[in-house]
Amino acid sequence: MVQETTATSEKSEKPTIKKLPRLPKSARIQKRPILRSVIPSPYAGAQQQKVVYVSPRTPFISAVKRVRKLLAQVEKRSMGKVSLLNSKMHDRERLRRLAETATPATDNEPEPVFLKGTNRAIERVLELAMYFQGQEDCKIQLKTGTVGVVDDIVVDDEAPVREEEEQANDKEESSEELPESRIRKATVLKVAITLK
Repeated sequence: MVQETTATSEKSEKPTIKKLPRLPKSARIQKRPILRSVIPSPYAGAQQQKVVYVSPRTPFISAVKRVRKLLAQVEKRSMGKVSLLNSKMHDRERLRRLAETATPATDNEPEPVFLKGTNRAIERVLELAMYFQGQEDCKIQLKTGTVGVVDDIVVDDEAPVREEEEQANDKEESSEELPESRIRKATVLKVAITLK
């Protein structure tokens, strides 16, 4: 059942973003690396995603070469085995069997190679996406999203001496127990590159 909204209905409320609580001055945040899945071999089948993770310092040409290498493996896998050396069959029969066993890539979805980058690396991922969009043999698709990232909260024991008022405020804040870690959201850009 589809609900329709009318002009007489109440204004739709925007979802409120819950901000993370402020940390006391004696605590700081230590960022953990983002959890990633294991990168499969480039020779693995189409069942495993081929992903190139991009950081802000990833060299442009190196990333292009990695993607091209993975796309070459995808194309090689899609061709299948070609053997014309069987001496028992005539040439026409060999070509007919070859045509039957070869599955064109147009029947199935082409296997993509993914570029992934978060936060500051999004700019580099977009540069790479624009490069592959300009190539005649490639097609790209962009997807955005968010991912939860874990940060550790570290309490400094060596806090500088402050005025009595600030110490009283910190006692009120420290009465609440600080968690050991907390989760923040990071923006992710995922680019799927396929051969045409």
